[in-house]
Order: sequence, then structure tokens, then C-alpha cells
Amino acid sequence: MKPIPILFYSDAPDQPTGLGRITKDLASLTAQLPEFRVGTFGKYGRGSSQLPFTQYTFQHQWGEDLIEEVWKDFSGGDNGIIFTIWDVSRLTWFLNPMMDGPLHSFLNSGRFQRWGYIPVDSLGPDDAMTGECRDALSRYDRALAYTIFGKRILHNCGRTDADWLPHGINSTVFQPRDRQASRLAGGVTSKEDVVVGCMMTNQARKDWGTAFATAALLKQQLGARFKFWIHVDDMTRYWNIYALINDFHLADCVRVTLNGQFNSEQLSYWYSGCDATFLPSLGEGFGYPIVESLACGVPCIHGDYAGGAELIPKTDWLVTPTTFRLDGRWNQVRPVWNPEIWAETILETLNGSTEEGAESVQATCTQAVRHLDWTILWPAAWKKWMLEGIR
Repeated sequence: MKPIPILFYSDAPDQPTGLGRITKDLASLTAQLPEFRVGTFGKYGRGSSQLPFTQYTFQHQWGEDLIEEVWKDFSGGDNGIIFTIWDVSRLTWFLNPMMDGPLHSFLNSGRFQRWGYIPVDSLGPDDAMTGECRDALSRYDRALAYTIFGKRILHNCGRTDADWLPHGINSTVFQPRDRQASRLAGGVTSKEDVVVGCMMTNQARKDWGTAFATAALLKQQLGARFKFWIHVDDMTRYWNIYALINDFHLADCVRVTLNGQFNSEQLSYWYSGCDATFLPSLGEGFGYPIVESLACGVPCIHGDYAGGAELIPKTDWLVTPTTFRLDGRWNQVRPVWNPEIWAETILETLNGSTEEGAESVQATCTQAVRHLDWTILWPAAWKKWMLEGIR
């Protein structure tokens, strides 16, 4: 059987974004299957000779002006699959092309199937996506969610055939590290210090305002013992991190690291040096910082909303939204957070961890994500799903 061309279409696999990392992992693993010939069409990125598949990149919009040319070059005239790893809202033009022209003709040519691994990070007003996204979603040949939450939303949109699969991590990289060495590497010298971490990108959906307001409350409670580690990709793109540090008077206790500054193994030491982490976003389709923290044996406090909540092993580590609001052109229901509840939940988690014991807490965390190791997840679930699509 001639290998089927499959083009993963998302953030470029050499980018440090969550979507880029998913693309890299799935493309690399699929490239091991003789049934497929693998390529990627990724936003930004430069390509890497270290990756075992063909790579194409684009810099503007969603690659509309290049996708036909890329597919022709990659497929060599064979029919195949374009596998998107993006929100449906970014792909309405790709899934449901409306305007006549060369792009419309190509997208309706029947030369490829549309598969989608779809991050769903919010509800809509009727527990589904807004109408435009719902209509686009119906055009996928195969649709797969990240979480049970995402699967429910896809079913509510009429895709009752959709299943769900989590994506994996490398537990030989993200694992508990020596606590003392990890803390020293982060400049924490006192055993009495309490280190709380927050890892998020700088975008509207990541609620850095709540993060800093929460940190200020923790500083009031813990005093000079409180240390705040944040890891972010950009200091000013949406939130002004400099201003937040200044306005909440946290310059004396905050440590900032940036995406690309450390590799994954080094990040595992930063996680391991924390007493807890928290992720106050407005909705997660999955949540790498959650599973990475847990894999390193460190509790992660998260909001009780969307897919990320499913990853938290203890309900005591979940924060209930104060209320909800409607957000943006896609009519997404977003939670509203109270920083006082976040601070209270973090303090209760820290106290509970002390009472339960470090080894017990570490075991609870690591066991919660053990099934996500790619050496387990790929052969048990993902490999089967990929091959079922070509039978």
C-alpha cells in the first residue's frame, strides 16, 4: 500500500506554543507508521532538520495564499488528509469556503479529507459553539476533541460521531526533580520560603490580572516567605507584565522566565521547586502547565471550567467561578474569577500538602497523569485512531 500523505496544519512544530508542541508530537509519532507520509504546514517557525518529516511554514494570516501550492507539492498529486490542530473559529474559510475562485475550487476539489483535533475551551450560550463555527464543524470528515468536555460540546453541535483523546507528555522529561537543587537554581535559598508558580502565555484568555491579584493576596498572608515564579512568552503583547508587577507591588518577590529560555528538562526543575502552581485562565482545551506541574509532583490549582478541570485529581484544587460573561465575536461563555477565592484555595492546598506529607502529595500528582505518557498513550489509543481513519 502506498503511504497516504497527511499534512498537519497548525502552529509550526518548532514553535514553543502548546499547539506547536502537539503538532510536533503527533507528526513525529505518525511518521513512524508506514501507512503515512507526514508533513506539516505551520504558522511561523523556520523548520528543523531534527524533525523526521517535511515542513512548510507561513507567516501571515492562516496560510490561505499558500495552502494549495503546499498541498500540490507535498501530495505529489495523490489524495490524502489535511489534519488541522486549531480552533474551528480560525478555520471557517477552510472548512466552509463561500467565495468563488481558485481557493474555493481547491478546497472543494475532494483531493483530501479534513481531519480535526479540536481544542474546545469554552461553552456557548446553548452549551454548543456559535452558528458559524457549528456549520464549519459539520464539514470535517473526522473530528476529535481533547477532553470529555470538548467531546460534549462537539456532540451538542451535531457531531455525535466525535470522540476524544488527550495529548501526551514525556514523563522521562517532566518528572519530580531534587527539590533543594530545583529551588537553588531558581534563587530560593530558605527552606521556609513558599514558591507558587504560574505558567501562561500572554493573551486575553490567560487571566494575568487574576494571577497578580492572587499573588498580592498571598504576599499579604505569607509575607517575605512568598516567592512568585511566572513563565510567559511575551511581557507586553496583551497584558503588560511589567505594569502588573509594579501595580501589585511584587517586584521584591517575583521571578520572571521567558519561553525559549529553558528546555523542557530545565523547566521540570523550575516546576519541581514550587510548592504549588496555578492556572487562572478563562478556559483551557487541555492545559500543558497543568499536566507538566502534576508530572513533576506539584499540585496545580485550576478553575472548575472547561477541559482543564478534568485533569485536576482533587476537587479541593478547583476554583468555582463567581459568575460568567459572554466574550467576543464567537459568543463564548467565560468565567469571572475572584482572586480572594484563588488565594484561599492555594493556601488551603499548601496547608493540606503539609498535613498529608510531601511524598503522598507527589504520588497523587504523578499518578494522575501517568496515563498521558506517550509511551502508553500512543500505542493504546492514538495509533489505533489514526489507522482506523484509513481502513
